[in-house]
Amino acid sequence: MSETNQIFAIAKSEAKGYAVVLVNGNESMRIYSTLNKIVSLWAGREKKGLFISEKPEGSDLQEMVFLDLKNKTAFPLKKIVPVTYKKAYPHALKEGDKFFMRLWVPNEKENTELADIWYGIDFQLEKKFQPKVNDVCYLWEPTKKKIEKLMPKEDGKIVNIGNDRYFLSFDPYKHQDYIKPAPLEINIYDRVSNQLVMMDTIEGRLYTSPTGHYIIYCRNNLWFVYNTETQSKRVIDNCNLKTPYFSLSGDNVIFDGKSGLWCYDLKEEKLDQLSHFNGYDVTLFNGKSRIIVNGFEFFEKTIDLSEPIVLGLYNKEDNNSSYLLWDNGDLKTIVAPTTKHVKHLVFNKWYSHFCYTEEDYNMPPRLVYKEIGKKEIILLESNREDKSIRTLKQEIVSYTTSNGLKLKGILYYPLNVMPGEKHPMIVHIYQEQRHLSNRYPYFSYYETLGFNIRLLIENGYFVYLPDIELQGKEGPGLEALDCINKSLDALGDHPQIDHKKIGLTGHSLGGYETNFIATHSERFAAYVSGSGHSDIIKAYYSFNYDFRFPDFIRIETLHYKMGIPFTENKNLYMENNPLYHAENVKAPVLLWTGLDDQNVTSDHTMAFYLALRRNKKDVIALFYKGEGHSLQKEEVQYDLTTKTLEWFNYFLKGEQNIVWINNGMNKRGAQ
Repeated sequence: MSETNQIFAIAKSEAKGYAVVLVNGNESMRIYSTLNKIVSLWAGREKKGLFISEKPEGSDLQEMVFLDLKNKTAFPLKKIVPVTYKKAYPHALKEGDKFFMRLWVPNEKENTELADIWYGIDFQLEKKFQPKVNDVCYLWEPTKKKIEKLMPKEDGKIVNIGNDRYFLSFDPYKHQDYIKPAPLEINIYDRVSNQLVMMDTIEGRLYTSPTGHYIIYCRNNLWFVYNTETQSKRVIDNCNLKTPYFSLSGDNVIFDGKSGLWCYDLKEEKLDQLSHFNGYDVTLFNGKSRIIVNGFEFFEKTIDLSEPIVLGLYNKEDNNSSYLLWDNGDLKTIVAPTTKHVKHLVFNKWYSHFCYTEEDYNMPPRLVYKEIGKKEIILLESNREDKSIRTLKQEIVSYTTSNGLKLKGILYYPLNVMPGEKHPMIVHIYQEQRHLSNRYPYFSYYETLGFNIRLLIENGYFVYLPDIELQGKEGPGLEALDCINKSLDALGDHPQIDHKKIGLTGHSLGGYETNFIATHSERFAAYVSGSGHSDIIKAYYSFNYDFRFPDFIRIETLHYKMGIPFTENKNLYMENNPLYHAENVKAPVLLWTGLDDQNVTSDHTMAFYLALRRNKKDVIALFYKGEGHSLQKEEVQYDLTTKTLEWFNYFLKGEQNIVWINNGMNKRGAQ
């Protein structure tokens, strides 16, 4: 479908090859024919043209044809420049009939070396896993039969920002060190003068205006506006701003963000706050967004200021949200502040009729219809037969870590719990979880991680989801241990929780945290750990084949926040390494992993299994064939979820008739 809502389709005929047809209701009209296979179509703006990517018979490469929709004339690219490609990314510029073309052209030379050589000074390791192609960019005027190859003076990626003169140029590997996310040195490439002008070095997102005259980015909590024509830069000193949206006129930028909505006048260079929403994070919902280059956070975001603005407000402390309609300062309520989880908001083009879904921990999802100024109407309620969920009790527990962090946890009661009864509890950990408190706990065995809240509360368990936040001071293991201890302390002597029958489970980073806590705690009677690191020193010096970088960036800077190289503080790494403390585990451990996991490789599970086995601990490990970091096959998900429940039933409820566990608990070895 084109931007003018015309429908184009690819048709195949054994006798006549391939064709492009224009579909109009029940009728269709052939507008282009070829003997080549048509691989893809891309429609340009304003009915001007259609890009057709073809693959000749017997070739793995493609050719481009531009079809002028006005006079139905085809303009093959190969008649201007003899180039074939693996992939093409055409994009219309905002001005004129010029098109930006990014082509992946295969390298002429193939690497015939017997060994794949990895140099110690190579900071382009990602290229080893990318197609062996050259990224070539052109400026093409098909109807004038003109084409120009864009070639800045230094090696770098060319980025179209909607302007036929100015482009972005940067080398993504120039500042790469694999220790922290690589900053990007952004240059402005002037095609007319063939000059590169240094704009800035950025570490976050970048936003361009529709015509490429302005670029906005954030650095050190300051926002900068760069004018590509004058090469001038202005600063917006406001750390509350979050996302910029350019007006269609190009005169203003609308920012959403913390506690407000703002407008920046690009001509007057002045920022005004349009509305105040104290305590809320504000998100603009009806802007348009386009990624301007794949693999990087470069965006073109626009908002039509002739229309009202739909705003979403979220209060993290109370986990409540609301939706408003802002129209030149006039505010109308779409959804009043609610602790329910509201999502999938859609509306008509007049912003008068709205639909959304809402759910809560004790309410199945339902579809709601709303008109401005009128009471909402429930259109559809899912799982209406689920009466028992309406009796579910939940508490939000507050606690403070030793480092002064104020965190929260979600405590679910067992369904149909009776006063005076004691029940075991399962604790699940993985970073912050407070925002999940208003989600409907649906019943399903088919979980990718084997953890199902509904299944557990129906089987008589309390379920506790405390927040874990790492600060990079004592190390991820010790800080997670402190968070979990403080969260359990906050429960106090809860009269209905059997504090001697508590289980802990986590996956990935939560799996590492579970492994570590198991080596340092006596508060849990059983553990289930999935796809978690057991040796962060080995992980530190491993290559991550999922993300395609050395994992010391993840251990030192990103998820684990060690904050210092291993060689500068080996004791810190050793103190936070589960494998080095395996002899201290006091409760049975169930480990699981996918044998094809390239994120946290299965040898971490094997190593922890062997360490526990060598130290005569109760352990069983599950190695799932053909599975990755999370489980995808339905029968495997069912198996893990069933085994997780049986594991906790065995050690927390005393159900001893589970054969596969009994076999593993035989001190003379499984039979």
